[in-house]
Amino acid sequence: MPIPKAIAVFNKYVTNKFVLNSRKHTPPMAVVNHVGRKSGKKYRTPIMAFEYEQGFVFALTYGKDVDWAKNLIAADKGTLEYSGEEIKIQNIRHISYDEVEAVFPDRIKNFLNFFSVDHCLIVDKEPPVLVD
Repeated sequence: MPIPKAIAVFNKYVTNKFVLNSRKHTPPMAVVNHVGRKSGKKYRTPIMAFEYEQGFVFALTYGKDVDWAKNLIAADKGTLEYSGEEIKIQNIRHISYDEVEAVFPDRIKNFLNFFSVDHCLIVDKEPPVLVD
């Protein structure tokens, strides 16, 4: 069972604003930049991002139907502010937690298992453009 919706709403309007106003985001804390699929408005959402060979994995602690994930999937692009860099992301798709569990540190696995998180989002880093 994902984290209850009431906590998601509180985080959206209170906790996220606090996190976004702090200038220091050390991994795994990150900010995903995405565009509303209906409104076209630009959004910034604090998340925990876990790096793997081709990109990043995000645990969907509130379930699959969170707006930021839907926005990323609809656009199949966005950026991630991670470790002081802005990284372009693409090939955004759902994946089961079981398939990517090894990416998460033990302390995070314990949290995700406690809340029975079973969905994640996986993204690839966009390859850098080489200029001749």
